[in-house]
Amino acid sequence: MKVRGQNADRYFPGKEAMIRWVDQPSLVLLLSHLPENRRAPFRNYVVQRMIEETIQPDGTCFETFRRINLLAEK
Repeated sequence: MKVRGQNADRYFPGKEAMIRWVDQPSLVLLLSHLPENRRAPFRNYVVQRMIEETIQPDGTCFETFRRINLLAEK
């Protein structure tokens, strides 16, 4: 088995680009498991918190993102 960490940090050119990334692929699968009446409030909360945590003085958004890559063979 091989395990490798990857730094996949990225800058988004603005809030709208970051929000599109949050909506797809980040939340799309999760939202389908929530009751219909909880989806929009949950999505809006996540988006608001992401903006608060990632917005930079120049209007870009910086997201720290780490991946763990696994390779296993039988």
